[in-house]
Amino acid sequence: MVRQEGGRWDVGIKDNAVYLQRVSEGDERLFDDSLDSDEARKLAELLTKFADKLDRSDKSEDSDEDKDSKDKKSKDKDSKDKDSKDKDSKESKDSDDEDDDDEDEDEDEDESDDDEDSDKSSD
Repeated sequence: MVRQEGGRWDVGIKDNAVYLQRVSEGDERLFDDSLDSDEARKLAELLTKFADKLDRSDKSEDSDEDKDSKDKKSKDKDSKDKDSKDKDSKESKDSDDEDDDDEDEDEDEDESDDDEDSDKSSD
């Protein structure tokens, strides 16, 4: 019989069958069942199968966490690189906008010169 925190499993042979019982910490019966020998073996196989899956998933989660932390560091670096490129791009765009403004002012001056020329010709 196994006693663990949260209760225990009682397993034995009773009335020519495998007897299972789950008992709480307060010795309250939570579950009981009788299985023939073949059912008990199948249950044992299922319990082993799922216990093995759980062990494998715990190991893969540990390796996934290691992998995730490496990926996160790589993404953080990529993000910083992207931010730097975005900043450079924005500064370049701002500089281009200023150049455009200068060109607009030059065009305005040319137009005012044309206006003055036209005024002079009308005299």
